[in-house]
Amino acid sequence: MKLHIEQWIESNNFSEDVNALFRDSIICYKSGANRASLLFSYLAFITILKERIIGGVKPNLIDQGEWDKIITTLQNEDLWEASVFDATQQREKIDQGTKERKKDPIFNINENLRLQIKYWKDRRNDCAHYKDNIIDTFHIESFWAFIESNLSKITIEGGMQSLINKIYKHFDPTVTPPDKDLTPLIREVEFSVEKPKLKSFWETLLNNGDWNYDLSRRKQELIRISLEVNKDFVNDSLISIVKDNQYYLRDFLSKNPDKVLIFNFSPEEVREFWKKHLRDCDNILGLYTTFLRNSLIPQNEIEEANKTVVSMLKDYAPSALEQQLLAGNNFLDAFKSEIIDNHSFIGFKSFHWVNDRADLIAGIIKYYPADKDILCKLIEHYNLDYRSEWLLGRFDNIFVNSSELKEQYKEIIESESLTLPRDLKKYFA
Repeated sequence: MKLHIEQWIESNNFSEDVNALFRDSIICYKSGANRASLLFSYLAFITILKERIIGGVKPNLIDQGEWDKIITTLQNEDLWEASVFDATQQREKIDQGTKERKKDPIFNINENLRLQIKYWKDRRNDCAHYKDNIIDTFHIESFWAFIESNLSKITIEGGMQSLINKIYKHFDPTVTPPDKDLTPLIREVEFSVEKPKLKSFWETLLNNGDWNYDLSRRKQELIRISLEVNKDFVNDSLISIVKDNQYYLRDFLSKNPDKVLIFNFSPEEVREFWKKHLRDCDNILGLYTTFLRNSLIPQNEIEEANKTVVSMLKDYAPSALEQQLLAGNNFLDAFKSEIIDNHSFIGFKSFHWVNDRADLIAGIIKYYPADKDILCKLIEHYNLDYRSEWLLGRFDNIFVNSSELKEQYKEIIESESLTLPRDLKKYFA
């Protein structure tokens, strides 16, 4: 069975030199050679940082001559390790008069992380020089946990900016194939971005370029994956940004109604959403039934909500679960009140109004048992001089020969002795 650290190493694209050092460390760990194991792990860690400096871009406020000297030193097998450690300890320099930065650090990390690196460098010395301090397995496991938690933060441009750059590269089709999984990068947020900077991190990704007024496929993917894999503290600021932007909120919930509960809406926010924003969503019924399924709409508001939603719809094609929820919450009554009993259904030139709602009316008829009130209003409409031809066209696919629905309507016609207008007769013959 593989150790967790082995799985983590496999999930990262380290160089062969780094992988070899980690392999030796794990072999020593399993053999009980604790000092050797910790030493090899430290060398793997410090080698990663060396490669990041050599492959990185010089910080703006470091003299080119100084930078060249650092790179040269890193290529010296006797000096490179100490040089990398010194690079982790280098701090920014501030002009005390102007308070402006005079020199950049090589690694843009906080003081606490510098102290942790120094602690592990001291444990490295305990191992290399066989000092009196005991080195046990928990030291190795703690160092592995330190690496896993902090490695993504130790970059020349800083952990947050480094991760942003990697995400941008992921979405660049000239660099990354379209089917590559984004999840490993999103998991890095917890370790790459300091808590006070999380809001800035998400704002940088979401409020970028031409994405300001809609959630592109890329933004949808970012948000969805983070909500699925990251801890609450990582997602709190992300959720806040999405909730504060009506465009983002509508777009995301339209595509991901199953994430509604994660947003922890208050009753007032739920009401505001179905009153003001649901109309502009792409998936009105899917999102509305999610609110119903999770009891987010108070019972005494459902009748009003049903009527509001009916007035938004132009068609009606729910899934089986959606239909069950709508029927169980008296959605048909709202339809009859707002559509069938509307004066425009039989008013002057009502065919214009009915034509505009032909798919909605036909959908309701298709998904609900035969209804006498609906049938009587249809009779009344088709006795008018000007009638909806569009709605009749939908009936061709609903009242097919010997269908159960057709037979139900025929029973109503016979039991109520209803006289059908010419346009309807052919559907119930």
